Amino acid sequence: MPEEKEMSGNNLENGQATATANSTPSKSKQQHQHQQHQRQKTPTRRRPHDSDVVAGGVGITGGGVVILPQHVLNELYHNYSIKQRRSGLKWFLFAAVLFNVWTICIPWDQAIPTRVVNCCMLVAYLALTALLHIGRRSEQPALRRFHLTFLTIVPRALWFLSMIHFAAYVMLQPSFSPRDVLGWAILLNFLIYVTLPLPLIFLGLVIGFCTYFNCLSLPVGFSRPDPLISDQAAANAVLIATAALIGLLYYFMGEAKQKRAFLEAKKSLEVKMVIEEQSAEQERLLLSVLPKHVAIKMREDLGSSSSEAFKKIYMSRHENVSILYADIVGFTAISSTYSAQDLVKMLNELFARFDRLAEKYQQLRIKILGDCYYCISGAPDERPDHAVMCVHMGLSMVKAIKYVQQKANSPVDMRVGIHTGAVLAGILGQRQWQFDVYSKDVELANKMESSGKAGRVHISDKTLAFLNGEFEVEPAFGEKREELLRIAGLKTYFITKVVKPFASPCAKKINETQAENSQLSPNGSTTDVVSGGGEDNDATLDDEELLAQSATTNGHQTAEAEDEEEQVKLENFKQRLKDELVTRDGHENLTKDTNIFLRFKNPQLEQSYAVYREPYSSLPLLAALLVQCIDVLYSYLVLPRSTLHFINIAAPLVPIAMLVVISIAESFSGMLPKFFVDVSKRFNDITFVRELAAIIIALTIGLSNVIDMFFFVTFVRTEHIVSESEFNATAGLGLGLGLEADVDVDVAGAEAVTAEHLLPESFVEQMRDAVPTERVLYPSYLSNFGVLILIAIAVIAQLTHLTKILLLLSIAALHCYFNIFIMQDLYALEDDLAHQPIISSRYCASGLLLVAALALSTLARHMDHEDRVIFKWKTEVAEQKETANDMRQRNEALVYNVLPVHVAEHFMKNTKRSHDDLYSQSYSEVGVLFASMPNFSDFYSEETVNNQGLECLRFLNEVISDFDALLELPQFQDIIKIKTIGSTYMAASGINLQRNLRSDASVTERWAQLAVLVEFALELTHTLQGINEQSFNHFVLKMGINHGPITAGVIGARKPHYDIWGNTVNVASRMESTGKAGAIQVTEETCNILQQFGYTFQQRGLVSVKGKGQLMTYYLQGKSQPCAEPAAAAPAAIELHETTSSSALESTTELDISDIKTPLLKLKGPEAAPAAESGPASSLGNGSAGQVGESQSLLE
Repeated sequence: MPEEKEMSGNNLENGQATATANSTPSKSKQQHQHQQHQRQKTPTRRRPHDSDVVAGGVGITGGGVVILPQHVLNELYHNYSIKQRRSGLKWFLFAAVLFNVWTICIPWDQAIPTRVVNCCMLVAYLALTALLHIGRRSEQPALRRFHLTFLTIVPRALWFLSMIHFAAYVMLQPSFSPRDVLGWAILLNFLIYVTLPLPLIFLGLVIGFCTYFNCLSLPVGFSRPDPLISDQAAANAVLIATAALIGLLYYFMGEAKQKRAFLEAKKSLEVKMVIEEQSAEQERLLLSVLPKHVAIKMREDLGSSSSEAFKKIYMSRHENVSILYADIVGFTAISSTYSAQDLVKMLNELFARFDRLAEKYQQLRIKILGDCYYCISGAPDERPDHAVMCVHMGLSMVKAIKYVQQKANSPVDMRVGIHTGAVLAGILGQRQWQFDVYSKDVELANKMESSGKAGRVHISDKTLAFLNGEFEVEPAFGEKREELLRIAGLKTYFITKVVKPFASPCAKKINETQAENSQLSPNGSTTDVVSGGGEDNDATLDDEELLAQSATTNGHQTAEAEDEEEQVKLENFKQRLKDELVTRDGHENLTKDTNIFLRFKNPQLEQSYAVYREPYSSLPLLAALLVQCIDVLYSYLVLPRSTLHFINIAAPLVPIAMLVVISIAESFSGMLPKFFVDVSKRFNDITFVRELAAIIIALTIGLSNVIDMFFFVTFVRTEHIVSESEFNATAGLGLGLGLEADVDVDVAGAEAVTAEHLLPESFVEQMRDAVPTERVLYPSYLSNFGVLILIAIAVIAQLTHLTKILLLLSIAALHCYFNIFIMQDLYALEDDLAHQPIISSRYCASGLLLVAALALSTLARHMDHEDRVIFKWKTEVAEQKETANDMRQRNEALVYNVLPVHVAEHFMKNTKRSHDDLYSQSYSEVGVLFASMPNFSDFYSEETVNNQGLECLRFLNEVISDFDALLELPQFQDIIKIKTIGSTYMAASGINLQRNLRSDASVTERWAQLAVLVEFALELTHTLQGINEQSFNHFVLKMGINHGPITAGVIGARKPHYDIWGNTVNVASRMESTGKAGAIQVTEETCNILQQFGYTFQQRGLVSVKGKGQLMTYYLQGKSQPCAEPAAAAPAAIELHETTSSSALESTTELDISDIKTPLLKLKGPEAAPAAESGPASSLGNGSAGQVGESQSLLE
């Protein structure tokens, strides 16, 4: 697994998370700049390799990955690992208490001091258990500190107590042999590695060695005289060392498991932080364009399927809203002296100031149309001072235009109009969403601006009613200059003075500073805002100057601020990682998700856990193979050296080795043939097969020892026939173990079941011939070896704890049965050599075996619990990451529907950009389309039957949504929707950063995208015709197309608004506004290009275009046999749509049907969605509609 590569020795390598966007590197780190420069050369995104991260580095990579110093990472992991292993303390205590109970109850011949010592040790164990729970859940800091301090002491104290207990028991026995407590010594050397939460260096070099030395030397040193003491010491050394090796194997497996969980959690947290950072930037970007309530609703509805007949419309009506329109007067005069890109830059800086003012005065900027800026106050959040804030905004905008006056050295000025009324606020369509307002009051506000005067704020009497006397006004007589204002019965006024200045927190600070240095003017509360008027003491300019000064003063601190930001992010990551892993207690939290049998209550989660397996989880099977091999070695020292015995031991080695090798082969994919590794993976992928293999291995090593006990009895019965009288005489003469007399054994009246009775006589005769005569040795070693078998079974990871407990108890019970009933005479011989203890050693050995089985059963449950905790954490981390990723995808989908993809990526990558940074791109060959519905204004009505105009906008939403749906088609993928202005649809082709053409490319290759734009325009007509047929309406499109160079960019980086500018756009807008309903008007240059694609045109004649003079224009009639196909079109996806009764270019008013020469193209696919039914006719109340021809053109 790749995770293993990140672990070397005791160090953790910093993982590298997925970086979906490269942010700007810190200016103070040249190495990061170089790495970032190298990444930017590669256009594709990738997952950085581990080699990109230097262990021990400090900082944050371009992808948002936090690189922790190595010592910090190791410290975090150490604390995490120790905390997770503390749960094993109670199981060590449980095993120690079980052994203590055994020392008290089983050996009845012990002296009083021994019993006292054992009881005192039991009390000490129980006291430790009680102390562990003091302050565990307490809210008092003192008790919590005591608990945390005590947790660091308990593991060492517990180990020390177990050593004292072991030594005291050995030394206080009157007659002791090295095999008496061998089972506990084996179990103890295993448990210290598995359950004590201590670091490996301290655990392995100090505690492990001391435990091994004490358990080996003390029993030998205090043993009674025995001629085979050296053989027993060697056998003990082998068995205890094997238990320690298995403990170390499980320790390393547990460490690797915890380390993987830690690194996966770290990586997941990094990815989640990157996603959160991107989501926050997306959220900021989204909320800068859309109001929060609209963005939240759209995010909730994203991806949901609606059964409604109409598409979802996000529109709401708001009463008592003040609408501000502001236009730059005289901007056309300076447009000829600047390039389009310089003009965009100037507007961006100006509108960025306007956006800051909008934040200050709680305005919601709606849209930017060329050099026109409009915003509202009082929606979506109602506020009583909406009109007051709007007037302050207008006055500040008039002052802010001084920046452009100085920059352009030209007498430009601001003309501001404000009106108060009701609006329908929301978005239309499915792509390139822009929040907009619609109503008759919006149109009146637009007329308030156009009928105003430069440098003045023009308000209606509706707005004046909400000013509460905070401003002085004078009559403006705007109703005499604008017919629509007169029809609406409005009176208009100019603001002359501010009676009550606006006091912002920033202005209060400025006033406090000024009060310290000088005295305030007594009449400073009244400010003359008339051009050339009195002193300007309004706080607005001071606020602007303060912002500028702050930006200048702090400019040199940018690098330091970025470094500080990195440190803050690093500390935040450390704290979050600590909260994620070190402070969580999954062992307690798991109880609510599992039942008493540790099965997840969620069936799907339980099924996933059954299928899931940790990397290298098959390695503990090596313990079973090791135990079976050790059986050969230790038995050679202390058991009969018979051929049958070694055959019984060696025979299971073959199937065990085969199953173990095939199970662990996938863990060594780099060392074994691929075929063998694939077989191993398929073998382990089948849950039933790998569990069955583990059960077979466990039963084989367990039953092999039981059969060995059976053969031991058989060997003694057939080769060493001993009578009871000589048995006693042997004990009385002290002949030790040299029993070679051929005498009959009749222990207990020959009532006991013996192996001789179980075997056929022929088999016994063969054994007598095959097995040489040997000494009778120690049957208790078979029982002690059973403890090692139980340990090997307990660490198997493929089995659940219930299966392991069943195997442990079954094999232990089988061993106890053989100890007590089958091998009783052999244990009697061993007891005689031990001076006949009151309780036979067969019961002591069986009791110790049961102690080991119970301790290992509880430990098996703990191991399963630990595995389930790690699995649960992984699923939670995956769910959290999936949730964060889902939020990012939803935000991303929304952002990409607000801005074009390449523009949105630019803003989300450059998170450290200045708010005034300009994004712009120049394109030399672009097609621009304007398409409007001129008769929609007659359809719009704000009567009650139309829900105050909402139903009319619902129909417009259907039309625009169907237009947007066409952009999803593959042949139109290179067409970008720019925006909608009322009922006008604006799109462009050729805005493609990846578009590379040869320098000698032909006209048809260079302008293939223009032909695709024409096909899109024709399909718009066809789509609207389908809507008309379904809704019984007669809407027509008036379209204009032009081609040439443009400048695309974003105005207002705080509230990004993507748009395109240039002469090409202006002329395209004029082609639409001066055209005919139902026709597509183009210039002569555009006509010449499109004719090469087979399109036919009708000359209209010279048309007067504002700013361009007389232009020869043409109407598109249709398409003849094409000379060249558009490169971007998909011919297989289209077919000719023939019609004789009508045409998509048919005009209901001005265009004659005889002008139609060629039928339209019809796309294969579903027809447009049904449109809404028509409503009563009236005039459209959208102020922006009147701006299509005037405000859209930047250079006019």
